[in-house]
Amino acid sequence: MLDVKEYPPNTPFVFKNNITVTGEVSKDEKKRLETELYNYWDDSLKVNAILKFGIRTVIKNPYVFDSANINRSITFMNSYLNTQGYYNAEITPAPVIIDTVGDELRTTVQMDIDVKKNLKIDSITYDSLATPGLQQLTEENKKESLLTRGKPFTKATISGELDRLVSLYRKNGYYKFTRENIYAEVDTTNVSLLELTLDPFEQARRIAEAESKRRANPTINVVIKQRSTPDSNAFAKYYVGKIYYYPETRITDVPDSLIRTTFPLVDTAREFTLKQKVRDIKMRPLREHTYLKEGVLYDEQSYFKTVNAFSQMGPWNQVDIRTINRKDLRRFAGTDSVSTDSTNILDFHFFLTPAPKYSFGYDLEVSRNSGSIITGNLLGVTNVVTLRNRNVWKQAIQSATNLRAGVELGFSDTLLQTFQTSVSQTYSIPRFLTPWRIRGVKQLDDYKTVVNFNASYTDRRNFFRLRSAVASWGYEWKKKNHVWLYRPLNVELYSLDTLQGLREAFVSNPFLRTAFNTGYVVSQNLTYSITFPNKNRPNIINNFRISGEEAGGLLGRFPGLRDKIYQYLKVEAEFRQLRSWTKTAFAYRFFGGIGINYGDTSTAIGKSLPFFKQFVAGGPYSMRAWGIRQLGLGSSLRSDTSTTFRDRFGDIQLEMNFEYRFPITAIGGVKINSALFADIGNIWNLKNVVENPENSKITLSRFYRDIAVGAGTGLRFDFNYFLVRFDFAYKVKDPARTRNNGWMSIRDFEWRNREHEVMDGNGRSLKRNNFSFQLGIGMPF
Repeated sequence: MLDVKEYPPNTPFVFKNNITVTGEVSKDEKKRLETELYNYWDDSLKVNAILKFGIRTVIKNPYVFDSANINRSITFMNSYLNTQGYYNAEITPAPVIIDTVGDELRTTVQMDIDVKKNLKIDSITYDSLATPGLQQLTEENKKESLLTRGKPFTKATISGELDRLVSLYRKNGYYKFTRENIYAEVDTTNVSLLELTLDPFEQARRIAEAESKRRANPTINVVIKQRSTPDSNAFAKYYVGKIYYYPETRITDVPDSLIRTTFPLVDTAREFTLKQKVRDIKMRPLREHTYLKEGVLYDEQSYFKTVNAFSQMGPWNQVDIRTINRKDLRRFAGTDSVSTDSTNILDFHFFLTPAPKYSFGYDLEVSRNSGSIITGNLLGVTNVVTLRNRNVWKQAIQSATNLRAGVELGFSDTLLQTFQTSVSQTYSIPRFLTPWRIRGVKQLDDYKTVVNFNASYTDRRNFFRLRSAVASWGYEWKKKNHVWLYRPLNVELYSLDTLQGLREAFVSNPFLRTAFNTGYVVSQNLTYSITFPNKNRPNIINNFRISGEEAGGLLGRFPGLRDKIYQYLKVEAEFRQLRSWTKTAFAYRFFGGIGINYGDTSTAIGKSLPFFKQFVAGGPYSMRAWGIRQLGLGSSLRSDTSTTFRDRFGDIQLEMNFEYRFPITAIGGVKINSALFADIGNIWNLKNVVENPENSKITLSRFYRDIAVGAGTGLRFDFNYFLVRFDFAYKVKDPARTRNNGWMSIRDFEWRNREHEVMDGNGRSLKRNNFSFQLGIGMPF
């Protein structure tokens, strides 16, 4: 559907423009060029189109068509194609088409582009580098070159290769080397044309052959050259010298003046010097996160790692650096003789502007659910008060104290369903605290020790009261886009009071008793995650996460603790991808998790995972056609027909989510977007114990029957700093729907599932809706 508004009546206006690319290039390359070339239409030939509701396009205030602007577009497009290595492209404007609709003269502009063949690289030469050190570095790292013989030539590739070389040189001591000191010379001349011949016919033949070969297989020679400069230090090596820290620098201070200032407190250790007026910080965290080392060649990568480490450490909100160059005469070993040769030394002065030591924050969270019974809340409100200390014990240790209090609201007779409160204390220590020294930490981009304490209380009205105390000790480190988190010690103590509603649920659903038991968790867990773009398509971003937890492997072996310590293995993995285009995006997510209780099945806690470690489905961040914890287990009807406790917890979860996102409009700076989505998945039990509800265990024969499918749409209100999301979803395939193998029926469409209706204690029918409304904060994934 397409509408035109505020158009010039009876005057040709730009209604549509098309680009068709042909030539000896791949299908993906044609599509890429057509997409990119759209940006090179002259502005007056672009279509002012706005997509509304994902299906309706509106053209507002279209440009008056002027044929003179076609030639400008051809110039822009040809220039772009040259940068991509297409120097023989033929751009032909097709005859303009004008359709008359009432008083609208809708003009379509078509550009047919034959890109021919892409210019290929025939040879790459680095022999023209005048400085021997640069030449040697280049040869040693030739395998990393972005230029490959036979590959397409583009200006972007040449530019990337020059940037690579500059970075390589600056990582190996050439501190003053810049992009201005190097360039690429390209040549398409056929060498045979340079050979002298007195026969004009022979010369003409060679020219014709060269032209024919150039058009059939256009190639180019690339020579990397060094540009001369009056500054001889541009090609000189520099070494790291002394390192100075100024941790009390005010934003109004002049760094050059501070260098000459005498400080009352000066601490020196090897090449490091700490200058302070008041002893607010110790040298150790600064020294341990300094990646520059005296006497070593200057490395730009180590320089930036140091700056980033100080910026992310917490106590400072700004880092400024001054380098001072000095000459150091070389001494001959074992003598007092001094060489006439001198070494370039760089002394580094780090000026650190402190952030406020203490900060206080308040957050109001609405329906923030992480898929856990303890921290999740659906259509609820949570108040969070945070106190931060950015420099504990003068060691740059980050401290965060959180107080949380929230309620979970329902739509039954009782509005208040759950009350939750917790207090937590977290310390982030900028080094590894271990009994032994760990080598290689300087190779990491960031590393820290994380200590956490948490106490919480959950009151699920009429069902249970849960008290917990959790303490963990772990290590977090990062290298490039790889992030690891390892907790070698995680202790969780729980106390559970079962109330009347849950005790009644035990009678109708005995399986719940296997999960709702009081036990302790002593575990270790490891999480790895990586975020990476697609190499060929930068608009595609991927994220992969995998984590594993092992509990009770040691303490659970002792007979006296066998019925108190949970013993289980739990593994989960998740893959997410986001494909972004100019206005729209497509995102999808795959999730799988499994937990295995390997404890003694004769004990109360040996039959399944504890309920606070089990998987749940439904809610605004999972299967959105179901409420939180209201899907599963498998195709069991036990919970759906329960008159009391309907929450479900499983040992296995499989889930897929797909979402197409598009804009609608903007009102007062608030972007209003929408999405079409589908969710597929379920949760199951793993062990075949007698207490299991029927059809709750995962089996291959019932897998298709057990899969749930939901689909829907929603509105997203983007306030830039946070996003509010309203989603509506319908149960396309419900495992609890016995008719039609669980699939919805278009002929007998219903908003409610009236199968197996049960009455509550007051004699009223309990509703089982085929749809669900969800309120969430942020994107679902």
